Amino acid sequence: MKIIEAIDPIIMQLVIVPAIVIGIGVFLAILTNKVYIGPIATMFLTLSYNLWYFTSFFPNSELSFTMISSWCIIFPLISLYLSWIVVLQPYAIKDFFLVDPKE
Repeated sequence: MKIIEAIDPIIMQLVIVPAIVIGIGVFLAILTNKVYIGPIATMFLTLSYNLWYFTSFFPNSELSFTMISSWCIIFPLISLYLSWIVVLQPYAIKDFFLVDPKE
């Protein structure tokens, strides 16, 4: 817990949490080969993080609907797009990284 408290909250909210929750969602979509698993997992992880954050740092406040931040909508949308690219469009990724031979 002390490590998490030592991290700057802006870095945590803008870099670490999005990378982890979206990454896990896309990874689960790849493992199951189902696009819809990515956004569901991402939304669950984001809601879990928000619940943990508010109960840890604001223990006396009442949890309300405002706990569901815009990240709980934006992160699953990003995860849906990335899951769709990786699961249903693998040739697009292969073509992007494929080097054309010079003639």
